[in-house]
Amino acid sequence: MTDKPSPCRIFAIALLLTAFLGPASANAIEVKKELNVGGGGAERGGGPAQSGPAPKNPLSQPQQKALFDAVANDSDQFLAQESEKKSSGQPYVDLEKAAFSYMPKGSGAVEAKLTGTEYKPRKSDPTKGTPTGKKKALVFDYKFEGTKFSSSEPPKWEDVDAGSDKQNAAKK
Repeated sequence: MTDKPSPCRIFAIALLLTAFLGPASANAIEVKKELNVGGGGAERGGGPAQSGPAPKNPLSQPQQKALFDAVANDSDQFLAQESEKKSSGQPYVDLEKAAFSYMPKGSGAVEAKLTGTEYKPRKSDPTKGTPTGKKKALVFDYKFEGTKFSSSEPPKWEDVDAGSDKQNAAKK
């Protein structure tokens, strides 16, 4: 009743299992290799490929701190003006949550920007605003003199057009 399988029968079963399971595991290995290839460089459509380390920051740590302090001091009056606009129901730029950026312009000159979203206060709750869809930047021009930055021009407002920046980047 209990027939022992013959060696030929065992060999035939092993051959069939190998034939069916072998290609399935080989495909899994190929898929895994494909997932680990590349890093999303330009050749694979993942963006521009860059080589080498990131560019060095042209300002030292003490210079960065001095620039940040200068912008903080010079922006106080604009912060008060925007707060006044907010309380009087006029459109205002939220400088408290503004993004800070700077760009060296050569020979000790630096352009610093505070970019914020413009809001229109709500009639029901003037402490909260509704975004107007516009962004504005408060632009400061500085010269580095000794250990501190001094303003070379009065600060000015610029409209930030995010749509044209994206279009210009797409053209490049």
